[in-house]
Amino acid sequence: MLTPHLKLKVQTIIVFSLVLTTLLITPWLNLDPINLPKFLVLIMTGFLTLGIIGPNFIFEKRSKLQIPTLASLSFILMLFLVYFSHPDSPNQLFGTFGRNTGLLSYISLTLLFWGVICVSTLDFFSKILYALVFTGVINSFYGLIQWLNLDPVFWNNIYNPIIGTLGNSNFISAHLGMAALAALNLCLGDIKVGTGIFLTLSILLFLFVIFKSESSQGLLISGLGAGITLYFRFFRERLILGSLYISCLITLTLLGILGIFNKGPMSQYIYQDSLSFRGDYWRAAWRMTLDNPFVGIGLDSYGDWYRYYRDEAAALRRGPDVTSNSAHNVFLDISSNGGFLLLLTYMLITGLIFRSVFRVFKRLKTFDSIGVGLVVTWIAYQTQSIISINQLGLAIWGWVLGGAIVGYDFLFESSPINKRNQFQHKERNLLPVNSIFFGCVGLAGGLLLAIWPVVKDASMKSAMERGDATRIIKVSNQFPANNFYLNYTGDFLLSHGLNDQALEVAKKSIEINSQDFDAWKLLSENPNLSVTERSDVLLKMKAIDPYNPNLME
Repeated sequence: MLTPHLKLKVQTIIVFSLVLTTLLITPWLNLDPINLPKFLVLIMTGFLTLGIIGPNFIFEKRSKLQIPTLASLSFILMLFLVYFSHPDSPNQLFGTFGRNTGLLSYISLTLLFWGVICVSTLDFFSKILYALVFTGVINSFYGLIQWLNLDPVFWNNIYNPIIGTLGNSNFISAHLGMAALAALNLCLGDIKVGTGIFLTLSILLFLFVIFKSESSQGLLISGLGAGITLYFRFFRERLILGSLYISCLITLTLLGILGIFNKGPMSQYIYQDSLSFRGDYWRAAWRMTLDNPFVGIGLDSYGDWYRYYRDEAAALRRGPDVTSNSAHNVFLDISSNGGFLLLLTYMLITGLIFRSVFRVFKRLKTFDSIGVGLVVTWIAYQTQSIISINQLGLAIWGWVLGGAIVGYDFLFESSPINKRNQFQHKERNLLPVNSIFFGCVGLAGGLLLAIWPVVKDASMKSAMERGDATRIIKVSNQFPANNFYLNYTGDFLLSHGLNDQALEVAKKSIEINSQDFDAWKLLSENPNLSVTERSDVLLKMKAIDPYNPNLME
């Protein structure tokens, strides 16, 4: 069974995973220094959690854990169904380059969600919120360094310099918005004066960096979450004032939503051009879903099909070569990748969390900084997920916070002795042998599964820096297959006049993914193609990208 000491070990692993998946970057090692290290940590800790809990779970009382376990298992089974339904899609296992939201990532996120529920204690929930504040502080200071142009890392970034460890100003803005909410709720709880001062200064720091990032996501979600927090802290028990407050909060929320779409009086403060482009991505994702309702287009394969499913307005709005490999909406990403069945199982998990949210709020007699803090930070994550990408450094918080809310709901029905970590002296230094063994198996398995794209990426970076064509070709053909590396290799070879080798690489790229537009474009640019061959290639490019004006007769 899961002893208190064993639960504490799993809690430590999950907090460790949260911090490292958010903060770890490897700019001197990888071409993708943002997502790949996060991917590696996520997979290792997800499978480690399974290895420790799994063998002991069969001895647990399942009255409460049965539903979240079945919901998690259903989602994972649907992931496998989608995976095996698209054997020709190369990005499904590890995810597409620069995203890595494939089969392994979603399985690991689900395992962490389930693991949090299995080892729930109030102390653990407090650690999760403090970990969110801690990562927010680190990311804020790094963001300030970037704002001051003192960053030792040279990022390929033409936009706002504040990207933190998440690679994008919108991502760090959302992360800091969630961190501000965690700090606010902890600050309103029963804490020491020194801790309160630290949390207050942290909130001010987060808001400053969000403002300087010029991304409205953090302000939107922190404002919404703060409004909910203040209601439960000051207005819930005051009928008239509470009703007026809720009316104002709903009004402001609706105005904020209108502002996102460049309507209403708040549009001048909230609207950004990037938000309007989401509509193009959403429409394409919905068409993918409708055309492939049962198993979608394949996990993390949105970028392969975006050109085909976008409409003419999207192709012309910013030019035909401006594309996306994400729907910029997590629900649409899941529905387009896996169809309605995968979306249904994901919504079962989301619905389970929402059920716990309502149960927690219903039971609250007085303000509980931990319970409200978990809920509002999760609501903030869900809000940003409607208009943003499922970036791993943010996604892990959404899944862990969701699991924490369900676990918190279960603790309300438990006796007080189960709500905090309780230890017997004899348990302090003892771990079950099966937990050690299967934990090591899970950790090793996660490492063996996730290390391949990390090593290949590092090898590719090294080969590119040396300009060694032979080495570049060799690495680009190594497992796992990836159009990004092959297409880069083809461009490199063409630029050095190595047309025959470039031709072979382009054909190899098409062989592993015939839907990759850039691979066909690379082939079309090769001087060794005959007129007839080039004409056939252009026809294929038109079929993949029917509204591209550059391909019109």
